[in-house]
Amino acid sequence: MKKLLPLLLWFSLVSCQQRTADLAGKLLFTASGTFDAQADTRRREGKGIRSVEWRSRPPVPASTVRVVYDSDARTLAWQMTLQHPAFTPEDLKGSAPQAVNTYRGRGTLFTQGKLKGVLLVGTGPQEYTLLTRGYAEQQDSAYLTAFNGLP
Repeated sequence: MKKLLPLLLWFSLVSCQQRTADLAGKLLFTASGTFDAQADTRRREGKGIRSVEWRSRPPVPASTVRVVYDSDARTLAWQMTLQHPAFTPEDLKGSAPQAVNTYRGRGTLFTQGKLKGVLLVGTGPQEYTLLTRGYAEQQDSAYLTAFNGLP
């Protein structure tokens, strides 16, 4: 049994890393449009901005997921709002989080991995918003100072 304990610990660590990587990947797939066909609503917001929202079956662990994006540069300019997420920013630690200040308070800027260049901010009780620098440049420039730590 003593010989199995280190092996079990290793498998649990690998499993935890895979769940974190899977969550980061799912967040990016959701932002890029992979799950749009399953969305409850799809809207044109105007001026090339569109949105999708999931309430009944969100693709990531949250009660509601809403993505607002630039229809010409979706993978570069998007914002995702998660209500009542079933994870915390610490669950995304494989993305090298860096604490930053934003006009809405403390935030987390991911500097490595799949979420590199994405800012996460708590925007309400049980609500997170993730956004890219491209989205901040186009739609919410007050967030731009939080991206100063990126190369």
